[in-house]
Amino acid sequence: KIILARSNMRRAFLPSLRRLGATAPDYAACGSRSLTTLRVAGVPEHFNAPFHLAKERGLYEAQGINFEWDMTPQGTGAMGQKLEEGEVDVAVMLSEGAVARIADGSPIKVIGTYVKSPLRWGIHVKKDSPIKDLTDLKGKTFGVSRLLSGSHLMAHVFAHERGWDPKIDAPLNIVGTLQGAREAMSKGEIDAWLWEKFTTKHLVDSGEWDIIGEVPTPWPCFLFIASDQALAAKKDAMRKMVEVTKGLCDEFKANAGNSTIAYVSKHHAVNEADAEEWLGGTAWACSLEVEDATFVKTQEALVTIGQLKQATAHDKLYSAEICKLT
Repeated sequence: KIILARSNMRRAFLPSLRRLGATAPDYAACGSRSLTTLRVAGVPEHFNAPFHLAKERGLYEAQGINFEWDMTPQGTGAMGQKLEEGEVDVAVMLSEGAVARIADGSPIKVIGTYVKSPLRWGIHVKKDSPIKDLTDLKGKTFGVSRLLSGSHLMAHVFAHERGWDPKIDAPLNIVGTLQGAREAMSKGEIDAWLWEKFTTKHLVDSGEWDIIGEVPTPWPCFLFIASDQALAAKKDAMRKMVEVTKGLCDEFKANAGNSTIAYVSKHHAVNEADAEEWLGGTAWACSLEVEDATFVKTQEALVTIGQLKQATAHDKLYSAEICKLT
């Protein structure tokens, strides 16, 4: 009778919590089964919509997962730190930043590929800036979210492609988030900012910034990364999470009834034409697989720009217990 009373109390209490926007406690000892809490970090960008849709529909909970999304606008560098410090279990990180961190000895591993299409990094400057051409950027200050972030690495990739010395010809200023970049740009503390072009498109449309070029990555843009600690305890939950999310990725890509275009336009300040262009160029893998070429290309670039002294053996970069190298 006591168990039944607790169950009834839970059913009565949780709807009230949800109406208030609160997080329900983990009732591991109640109900028919316990839930495994899986904390997943990601950036507030349109690529990650499938996670939110799956959570809203209760699909993770149906598979025994208490899914907690950790919004991390600071990007890949911050997510890597959260993994290392045990604040999250899994993160959706940029390939180049994740590989750089793992190769440098971080206790984290690649467990799969989330988005397999390249990321289109837009090169942004302040509206009416005297910088009109990519060659004008030599010696100018690049804003980056933090060291070892994608914005940091790609700024140096961009400089190296032009034969510049990244340390001299592309000095950096750490500004944190996109909002930090906006403030730094307006104050003249940075001259350029590299970021995913559709995430910043509304700033170009509004006349705050100009975009003067793009730097596409020659590798898949987002990988699933897990901490070694979480891998030891939560591999099954990770497998189920990826499987559930894959179904939503496929649905999102299908854009039935123009639903994806409408969602992206509503939630990410992108007009429908831009949303359609973004969707057309985006392909989700959402699988527990990673291509060998991803490790080859990212490490070649990292060694070339001096971020790594030498490439790391591929079997040190991913977890063979959960991820397949293809």
